[in-house]
Formats: sequence, C-alpha cells, structure tokens
Amino acid sequence: MTDQDKRWDGLTIKGELPVGVYFAGVRHKAFTLRAGVTGDLIAAQELHPDGPLQLITLEVYRRQLLSLGDIEAQHLTTDLLRDGLLEMDLATIADADLSLEKKLKPQSAASKPGGESSTTLSDTATG
Repeated sequence: MTDQDKRWDGLTIKGELPVGVYFAGVRHKAFTLRAGVTGDLIAAQELHPDGPLQLITLEVYRRQLLSLGDIEAQHLTTDLLRDGLLEMDLATIADADLSLEKKLKPQSAASKPGGESSTTLSDTATG
C-alpha cells in the first residue's frame, strides 16, 4: 500500500492506532484513511446484507483505509481487522473519520471573514 491514488489528494487523514493490528510478526499502527464515498456503504451492505451494523461499519472503514502500517492491500481484509483490531483502535479510526469530515466540510457563512457578526445589538449596547 505504498503508491496512493492521486484522486485522494487532500481527502485523507493520517493517524496512529494506540495498540495496532498484529500481522506477520509486527504490530501495525500508522494509518492513512481516505474520505468515505457512497459506494463504500453500498458495497459493505451488499457484502453483508444480514450483517450487524458493527460489521458493516468495519467493512466501510476497511475500504477507507489506504494504508495500515506495512500491511499490503491484499492482506488488509475485514477478517484481519475483525480479529485483530481492538475497540480503542476502532474508536481511533472513527475519530479520524469524523475529523476528516469536519476538515472537508465547507465553513458556514457565519464563520467567513466579512460575514454577519454574531454579536447582537443588546450585547453592544451600553446603557
């Protein structure tokens, strides 16, 4: 998982798992997560039509992981993550996904320079 697709430039976040996934005698911690696309959820639901939400969520995150340590793409499977990813590591990936969504979300009009002030007249009145 060394050569990353250019279409994800600016749409990724890097992080490190607290414990990591044990594979091939090594605990792999460093990860790169890309932004989720609609197809990730659709594919996860198609693969696991009767699966619990946790399995579908794990499948979505697996699809979003561009890298996890030195684990090659063909070995980064849902089964590997299901058997080796601790709950705290899964929470770290979920937090990274949320941070990435916030980073990509357009700023609201209220926070743009030159936008309307959030200070009301009653806040500025000196009586």
